[in-house]
Parts: sequence; structure tokens; C-alpha cells
Amino acid sequence: MSSEPTPTREAEQQDVVPAERPAPSAPSVPSVPSEQGDLEQQDPGTGSAPPSLAVRARGLVLTGSRGAVYGPVDLDLPAGALTVVQGPQGAGRSSLLLTLAGRMVPDRGSDLTVLGEDLPRRRTAVQRRAAVAGFAGVDELDDSVTVGDVTRERLAWLSPWYRWTGRVSQERFAALAGPVFGERPLPRVSTVIWDLDEVDAMLLRVTLALAQEPDLLVVDDVDQVHDSGRRQTVWTRLEAVAAAGTTVIASVASLDEVARMRWWTTPEVANLATGPHAVPAA
Repeated sequence: MSSEPTPTREAEQQDVVPAERPAPSAPSVPSVPSEQGDLEQQDPGTGSAPPSLAVRARGLVLTGSRGAVYGPVDLDLPAGALTVVQGPQGAGRSSLLLTLAGRMVPDRGSDLTVLGEDLPRRRTAVQRRAAVAGFAGVDELDDSVTVGDVTRERLAWLSPWYRWTGRVSQERFAALAGPVFGERPLPRVSTVIWDLDEVDAMLLRVTLALAQEPDLLVVDDVDQVHDSGRRQTVWTRLEAVAAAGTTVIASVASLDEVARMRWWTTPEVANLATGPHAVPAA
């Protein structure tokens, strides 16, 4: 899990460093609609309107009792796309993502609009439309229960208090998890969380977040899936989620993650740099 400091942890002042884009190598993503690929082929001179923004931030800062947590940060993140936030430990990645999801309040004077809503004034509206996954202490899974148990608990939480949420069958779970797992075999609802591998556990957390049917999904610490080859699977599935229309913003500690992974469509990139030794992705 992420070792991201809390907002009270001291962090050095930082800037968002522009990242150079690596050339995409177009890996196969079976569940992504082919129309998205067609968009990549369009002539840039056709005069099509620029994409709308899911996030616009100017001078975004969060300060704790021991100093700056992140910022100042300027962001323009498109809707319906995957954005990768790269930054070392202590750069404030988790806190930044929670701020974008309306779960943390930035410093006064920060200019932040998410999904067309001004933050922090419209926090409740953004919280209803933004879901979170992969955050230590927020959506961690109980190792002692089954996949069906955590899915039922999540569905019950999202349902009105008067609506009974029954046992989750394998078919019901498949309807929820299929778009996230894609061609990867689904875990059985009887499987204990402890027995899931890192990839399946992360994809399950994404599945539970998407049960909210959000417009924005923020995913923290993707490199808690430690092996880069297996992490590629997670990135490919997050690409599929974004291609289906949900804006995805995901964080990773490595500053060269985007350069090392294979992408069907190269994601947007924001590099959080902190301290004198931080460098942009190659």
C-alpha cells in the first residue's frame, strides 16, 4: 500500500514538471471500442473542438501543520481520458488525488474546478460523481472475507437504507467486474480476499469504486502491484475504463512509469516534483 504522508507530514515546495511524451506502441486492448482508435487517426486540421476538461487547477496548494503537502499545482486534465500522475514518495500524490475527488480541502486561494464544479464549495456534488480506489486507509479490503462479501457490502452502502441487498451471485459479480477485468478470469465470489493476487485485488478495488457509476475515478499507488509486467495489466484495464467514458486519474511513484509501459493511446501526464533532485520522466 502507499506510504503517502498525511497532510500533516512535512513536504517540500514543488511544481508540476512537464513530461515528454513517449511514442505509443499500441498494445492490444480487446475491450476498448474501436472508435477510439479511429479518433487517433483523424487529421488534426479537421477543426474538431478541443476536449472538455475534467479538472482545471491554478495555484492548487495544500499545507499541513508541518509545511507544504503539495503545490502550487496547475492542471488541465481532459474528460474521458487516462491521466497518470507521477511523483516520488512525499510528493503529495495521494493528497492531490483525494483533493480532486472532493475528499480533502485545499488551501484558501486555490483555484480548482472538477467536473464543472468549484471546489471546495461544491464538495458534496463532486463526491457523488467521483470514486476512489487504491488508497491506504480508505478502500482497503478485509483479507478475512470473501469477494462476494465485500461486493455485497459495497452495494449495500450505495443503496437506499430501505433496500435489501442480497447475496451476490457469480453472475451479478460478473456483470459488475467484467468491464474492469476484461478477458482476465474473474475471481469466484467464494474466494477469500487473502487468496487474491495483487492484480486481482487492485482490479477488485476498481470494480467496487465503479459500482458508484462515477464520472471520475481516481486510483492511488498503482505500483502497489510491484512487478512491472503485472502492473501493465492494471494500466491496460484502466485504459479500457477511460475509453468507455469514465475519466481516470491514477498515480504512481516512478517518474519513468509512462515511458516504460506500453500504451494503446498515450495518457496525459503530470509529474509532481519535490526537492532539488526530482527530475521529469524521460
